[in-house]
Amino acid sequence: MKLATFQNNGKPTLGIVWGERIIDLNKGHRVFMKNQDQSEESFPHLDMRGFLCQGPVGLDVARQVKTWVQEQVGEESEIPAELRGILLNLSETKILAPISNPPKILCVARNYVSHIREVSQDAPVPKSLFMFIKPASTIIGPEDSVVISPDCRKLDHEVELAVVIGKQGRYIPEEAAMDHVAGYTIFNDISDRGHLLQKETQRVDWFAMKAQDTFGPMGPYIVLTDEIQDPHGLGLRLWVNGELRQDSTGEEMVFKIPQIITEVSRFVTLEPGDLISTGTPTGTSYSTKKFLGSGDVVECEIEGIGKLRNFIRVEEPVYR
Repeated sequence: MKLATFQNNGKPTLGIVWGERIIDLNKGHRVFMKNQDQSEESFPHLDMRGFLCQGPVGLDVARQVKTWVQEQVGEESEIPAELRGILLNLSETKILAPISNPPKILCVARNYVSHIREVSQDAPVPKSLFMFIKPASTIIGPEDSVVISPDCRKLDHEVELAVVIGKQGRYIPEEAAMDHVAGYTIFNDISDRGHLLQKETQRVDWFAMKAQDTFGPMGPYIVLTDEIQDPHGLGLRLWVNGELRQDSTGEEMVFKIPQIITEVSRFVTLEPGDLISTGTPTGTSYSTKKFLGSGDVVECEIEGIGKLRNFIRVEEPVYR
């Protein structure tokens, strides 16, 4: 099942993607329960994070609503009157970032062998996980703009598979790690490489480089684990203005998803809605020197999930 957050009547709501259409889960559940002469108190209006916190209960509700909608539509091409406002054409909706308020955005650095080599030919393959955190204010959705200041000269892109946590856990063993995964989405780890080294200390300024507003495009959907059996076999690609820049698969990861979850959960409690972005392959602007600039169009694609498109826009740094 594919889940999304989208605008319906100007308000963000939770949706189930069904082919070229999308089901408003909150509205659909309300009508479904009314038809069943049942109370809807057990499933209030939820955003994606709230939905994930429901665990199996939420998934069961989503499956019931999807099945009910499919039965109402049947072989008809037109949307039945009862489903107007519940079932919409995907092309006519504004898709938002799937999760706007994750508890944590945890990112793995240097997790693809080819990316390690493009940074430095002599760099050894790491023996331990290297992580950093992005704030929720970095998140933007499909068709939104990455906003940079006029003095940004080395803007970089990194297409990444992001793991969406669906079950709380701490000190998670590898054999149980995948039980804590709800699904997967696309994440573009935007970086301002102009802050790669501080002149005074020769240290990487990870905050300035990675944590700026809009530096975390994600989406378009969360694909649940029932549709993706092997996340490491998915193809990742990224284009800039139609030019293919990155092209690899998750098989190249140094640390696979169960290892990452186990290691991260040694230090923090993983919660529903947490994102773990698992690293990027070669082809970044750091090695090609083809840095992003105003007006550029960046498209990320991961097999089985979809395509995430964003734009680069320069903004004057004014007080507001």
